[in-house]
Amino acid sequence: MVIVELTGIAVAALLAENFILVNCLGIGDRVKSFHEPLDAWRTGFSLTIIMVLTALVTWVLDRILQPFALGYYQTLVFALSPLAMVGLLRWFLKNCVPELSRRMDDNLASIPFNCAAMGVALIISQRGYGLISALVYALFGGVGATLALLCYVGLRMDVSLTSCPKCFRGLPIKLITVGLMAMALMGFYGMHMP
Repeated sequence: MVIVELTGIAVAALLAENFILVNCLGIGDRVKSFHEPLDAWRTGFSLTIIMVLTALVTWVLDRILQPFALGYYQTLVFALSPLAMVGLLRWFLKNCVPELSRRMDDNLASIPFNCAAMGVALIISQRGYGLISALVYALFGGVGATLALLCYVGLRMDVSLTSCPKCFRGLPIKLITVGLMAMALMGFYGMHMP
């Protein structure tokens, strides 16, 4: 039964509740990740790592705050946790793996302003997930966001190679592409298993 529940959580996070296309939480402010496949992969990978670390830390902190009736600090803790995780990860990479730090630093710098990192903590807390369920939800939520970024970059490149009517060029075709991707995932909405 536990495997079925974890599979349901994973499928929901990956498809039905995709952080970028359905929940509109993982868009971020790094425009470059919507243009180059390698940069989209790096941003998605960084986001996944931060989402899992944030889920772990906020789950533990939430369990500490609740018994002492400090639940009103929850939003503050959830907002500061992604910032702390990014700072710690950047420091660790800079001191231990400098080459990886050089390649990933721009992507990691944009993650604290990404709503998915805080959104995963809020959703996990609202649903009352256990630790394993929370980590599965965060991991597959990050993988789903990465896949959405990579698919969008691929579709954007295909659309730019084909001839498009003049009135749809630029922002209109980008918005139509994202809308169609979101509509494709809306068929999976409601597949959440409690």
